[in-house]
Amino acid sequence: MLEALTALLKIALYAGLLSSSGAVFAEATLRPVPDELAQLTRLGRLGTALILLTCPFLVLVLILRLGGEFDDATLSAVFLSSSGAALCLQVTGAVLLLTTSSDDSMIVRLSYAMLPMLSFAFSGHAAAIGPVEGSVAVAHVSLAAWWAGSLYFLRRACLHSQIDRLGTVVARFSAMALSLTGVLVIAGLALVMILVDFSKDPWLSPYGWILAAKLSVVAMLLALAGYNRRRLTPRLLASDSTAMRALRKTIDIELMLIALILTITAILTTYSSPPD
Repeated sequence: MLEALTALLKIALYAGLLSSSGAVFAEATLRPVPDELAQLTRLGRLGTALILLTCPFLVLVLILRLGGEFDDATLSAVFLSSSGAALCLQVTGAVLLLTTSSDDSMIVRLSYAMLPMLSFAFSGHAAAIGPVEGSVAVAHVSLAAWWAGSLYFLRRACLHSQIDRLGTVVARFSAMALSLTGVLVIAGLALVMILVDFSKDPWLSPYGWILAAKLSVVAMLLALAGYNRRRLTPRLLASDSTAMRALRKTIDIELMLIALILTITAILTTYSSPPD
């Protein structure tokens, strides 16, 4: 029961982390106009709200999983640990992002948005191995946040922007996505190589099966992104209005696949761990 609750809370937390930081990353790279910026601001505030709502419940569940005693030993295990450091970064980043506005320096806002991402250097399977491995996890999650925030931005642009404006935004996103998605995939594969010992038949373990499911969904997501870049982007640049509806539908599927990846990740980190 507590494990299932932990997984559900992690899904909400991961969604909040990607939304809050991803909105800032998307704003910094895609340069939205004021109406589009308002949509990203709402996404970021929703993400910070999710972080601030889920973190206290995650702490409470962790205490219950440790025995339910609010004594010094239990509280030290929760707050004076790598999990406590991650929690501090997540909450601090969320609070700081709530206090900012579009008038603040983008460098300052990007630094605030990176704080929740840095929590993955302290908590998680990769962070438990060492700081270098944790840094790879930070890079991977940060790029995932940018992708999620940018997809949300593009979806809103499909609904509210003129086709010439949408074509400009999609072209800018595609130019950046080609390189950033490559780094995202490389970082993800590096994490797999770090966490999995392939000499011990890892796919026969529960961790291996769940990881294989996650990689399958990632492959579908990348294939859909490739379709958008090769087929839909040229049509948008040619002012084909039917491409706007097609792009919105594919982005909806991409966002659902990202939600599925977050769900699988929460299950993976709650119910299993990499084989020794």
